[in-house]
Amino acid sequence: MKKAVYLLAVILFFASCSQETTDEPTPQSEAPTLALTTSNTPFNTTTAVKFYQDVSYGADEKNAFDFFAPTSDQPTPLLIYIHGGGFTGGDKRAIYNDQAFINSLLDKGIAFATVNYRLLGENETEGVIKSLNDSKTALQFIRYYASAFNIDKNKVALMGGSAGAGTSLWIGLNNDLADPNATDEIQRESTRVQAIIATNTQSTYDVLSWDTAVFSEYQGQGMSDEFIMDMAGESTFLTFYGLSSVEQINTPETDQYRQRVDMFNVMTSDDPEIYVNNRGPYLFPPSYGSVLHHPLHAKALMDKASERGITCVAVIPQMNIDNSNGESIEAFIVRKIGN
Repeated sequence: MKKAVYLLAVILFFASCSQETTDEPTPQSEAPTLALTTSNTPFNTTTAVKFYQDVSYGADEKNAFDFFAPTSDQPTPLLIYIHGGGFTGGDKRAIYNDQAFINSLLDKGIAFATVNYRLLGENETEGVIKSLNDSKTALQFIRYYASAFNIDKNKVALMGGSAGAGTSLWIGLNNDLADPNATDEIQRESTRVQAIIATNTQSTYDVLSWDTAVFSEYQGQGMSDEFIMDMAGESTFLTFYGLSSVEQINTPETDQYRQRVDMFNVMTSDDPEIYVNNRGPYLFPPSYGSVLHHPLHAKALMDKASERGITCVAVIPQMNIDNSNGESIEAFIVRKIGN
């Protein structure tokens, strides 16, 4: 009799376990409600949208973005635009000069966000990683509040010009920058995206590697890391890396920092497709500005992408390189994340 009772207890135990495993999974907790207030659009849009101005994603006044949400009963794809300006200037509103481009995306049901971030200042101690991380956090913030913005987390592309292009590449080509152990739930959000569009970009923010990684064909004409440093100016380098003296440039700590802001050598075959477009003159750079936007940056990215098995659409007219088959940036975005 005791054996029968014991057997019945065992059967009931395993039956209850089986029932538990077939229950519906516990739903994930949703993000807290985000209070959003609509504003008038900064220009006339050709489709109905909700416009949210200066949405704060951080403590600094520069931690803000504008968001255009096309009317849709389904989550929409999203393009995030990051402005240029050498990390010392620029503003999210600059892209409003290209209203036709924004409208073309909104008309196709693609949401559009444009981001501000903290800039480099005098006596800079953090360096460019500060700006890069701000834009990363803006992406994570929007993903965290995906419901509020009605966006599809799995259909996100990054785009920028100059510094914004490099930032887009840094975010998109790194391994996922999410911190699963962060106390801030926003920082746990993925940073992986479906596409990157970079115009007039730099290939890496390990600037001291440019002489070999980008401009090796000019070394016979005097191109070197010292040449680039002299052309940029000592203060530019110190500010960019958050250093207080020239003596800190050649230290293990700065080497680690350079690796941290390098998006060139971290490229792997699972990275998103890239559309790169540099239109500067193809000649020995006469100024630091021409160094920053030289077509060889785009060529270096194209070559590295090919080496690492990443698809890269490259439009570099001055070098007679164009593998786009006529695909515009807008068409690329639609192909990668369009509904």
